[in-house]
Amino acid sequence: MVAEEFFGEGNDINPAGLQPELEASIENWREAIKSQQIAFLPRARHGKLYWYGFAPTMREHKELLTLLDAWVGPAFSDLPRSRGRLYPQDPFDTALASAGVPPLRFEVLPRGSGASRDEVRQTLLVLSKLVWKRPRSEFDAPRTTVEVLDDLGHAISSRDRRIALACLNELEAFADLDQSNLAFLRIRVHAGLGDTGAIFADQDLEHVLQLRRPLGITRLLQNAVYDRYLASADNSGNADALRAAAEHIPAQLRALATGAATTTRPGVVVEFMLGLLRSAPASTLERLASEAEAVSPSLAEALRSLLTPAVAESPVAAASSKGPDTTPAAPAGPDDEIHRLVGEGEYAAAIEAGLAETPTPTLAALLLACVRELEEPQLAAAVAAFVVSSGLREAAPEDDVVVRGDLVWLEEFLSPQRNLGWLGWFDALEADSSSGAAIDFNITSEWAPLDQCTVATRLGSLNDEALARLGDQGGAFMAAHSSLFAGPDGPELCERLLAGFAVSEKRSVGIRVQTVALLDYLATSSPGVAVLTSSLEWTELIVEAATSAVTASWTVDVLQAATTGPQALALNAKSRLFYRALDALRPVKSSLSLTDLEGLRLVAEELATTLPDDFEVHNSDTDPAAPYRHLEDAVVVLYSLTDSAITRAAQILRRLIPGIDVRTTTEHDGSQQLAALSAHADVFVMVSASAKHAATNFIKAHRVGLPIIQVNSRGSSAILRELAEG
Repeated sequence: MVAEEFFGEGNDINPAGLQPELEASIENWREAIKSQQIAFLPRARHGKLYWYGFAPTMREHKELLTLLDAWVGPAFSDLPRSRGRLYPQDPFDTALASAGVPPLRFEVLPRGSGASRDEVRQTLLVLSKLVWKRPRSEFDAPRTTVEVLDDLGHAISSRDRRIALACLNELEAFADLDQSNLAFLRIRVHAGLGDTGAIFADQDLEHVLQLRRPLGITRLLQNAVYDRYLASADNSGNADALRAAAEHIPAQLRALATGAATTTRPGVVVEFMLGLLRSAPASTLERLASEAEAVSPSLAEALRSLLTPAVAESPVAAASSKGPDTTPAAPAGPDDEIHRLVGEGEYAAAIEAGLAETPTPTLAALLLACVRELEEPQLAAAVAAFVVSSGLREAAPEDDVVVRGDLVWLEEFLSPQRNLGWLGWFDALEADSSSGAAIDFNITSEWAPLDQCTVATRLGSLNDEALARLGDQGGAFMAAHSSLFAGPDGPELCERLLAGFAVSEKRSVGIRVQTVALLDYLATSSPGVAVLTSSLEWTELIVEAATSAVTASWTVDVLQAATTGPQALALNAKSRLFYRALDALRPVKSSLSLTDLEGLRLVAEELATTLPDDFEVHNSDTDPAAPYRHLEDAVVVLYSLTDSAITRAAQILRRLIPGIDVRTTTEHDGSQQLAALSAHADVFVMVSASAKHAATNFIKAHRVGLPIIQVNSRGSSAILRELAEG
């Protein structure tokens, strides 16, 4: 309808009957719409003149509303009242509303004024030309890989699936990353979001399984195998059930065994069961059972109960049962022993044996291949010295791509950048010498996370300049340490992070989602007055820097998260944040939805004040509750582990639709109450950005096929948006 049918039924304007310059303007706007640009088209009906503003994206739709508010405003339009909304009772508008990005509509006022009509038309002509000719904005221009990866880290940390996938799409479109690295990155993202299903559904999983992968990727895949195939049987404590469950692991996933030492329960269980499936030597299985001792003595005992039959059937045990072999055997050389160990996947033992031998290019190449499987820095340094002594670099043929590739890998693996670690990263941050390693997930994801005490000490020692650098490039750090900020000792850490965001003045989407997440953590961790007051003061600066026509709903989310909790706690700081946020929103208030305004009104009442009159919408024809009328007779359940967003969403729904049956729950584990809510709710909303995997599975199991609305972002606006869309 946009270009061809707009001037038809329901519109009294016929472009062919207008003056030539007016007809030309309409044609130019029509072409602009076809070219995915901002444009305007007029409509006359029953003596009234309306203008419709078209934008190709929702971001530009919001921006256009702000521009119209400034350029046309209350002097010549009904924008303060209508806020550009289409009129639902008008069939002409109903057809337009079905578009992916509906146009904005406003009436020219005062009605019948030729001067107003001409003024508005000239204003729109000038505005559209300026918009067409302006340089690309920061929102449209491709960002650097560093910027996108930093936002990706924040999205993983706050478990915002929507933003994380948007960052992945951006990297696929613009970043200089090959297909393998993108596939590895996707697996890291899915694992960080706790989405095992997405790992197995990934389009490149088969390709990744055939590649020589980083050890970290193999570990993530092992965790996914454990979660899908072995976790339930392992938790039951029944070793025979665990053995039976392992039989269901597909053949292509059974090659995920490594020779590297394991320190986690999923890792050791998967390694052991894969060893059983491939009939690994008894010595390998015994080594894995010994590693299980450090994880859980009872686990080690269960695994050893499966090991006994394997030992009985092993070649060594079989030979013992037949009595001594009197046939003379050829003496085994050191090379034979090393190759035997390699064949069994005992790479560490093979390296230890090889390092004791005389260096040769052939042996060095073998040890190099082994250490690449283990990715152990100390062994890699020893092998590097062995490689130098052997002359492998000079002796390796140019066409031996495997050895050449291993040599390149060894040099990169031992680089100071890769082995910086999080303590070294903090040192570089303080010295203003932080490097690209800080945002390369293929590097930082292998660094051991720091403990809460160390993180608190290092964050507390950062000066303003270092804090600003943390705000600029802390995404990967947050992805690795998010559990600390969400923990009971997290408030002081959250305050330091908010300070970093504030002094950096960074406004990226990653900073925005992380700000809401940190405020959520504060709301659920009972911070002291001093910590909360300081956090809210830093939040004021973040809001002032990041509020725009595009982010107005985010600002409302920040206010709602920041003011959740006991009303009297840091009341002055909450009130100051509220008014500073309103000041930031005032120039872009046209971008606020009626639901956003209801949220602001709710916060105002809780702070014992009122929403300023210029934020009130008077005589609006639009029903703010209309998007939620379909919920009137339904039982609605909102589930999240952090209750600030679901509490606010429930309050707004009750205000919009009095009498609605909406319930909230934040239970961590399965319970009779959660089971009943899951089974009987007409509408069940699960904030996956704040939900444990076990609880997610529990809810899905008790929904028994009933739909679940998954919200992949934080904040009440995301919940309400999903409910409005049904």
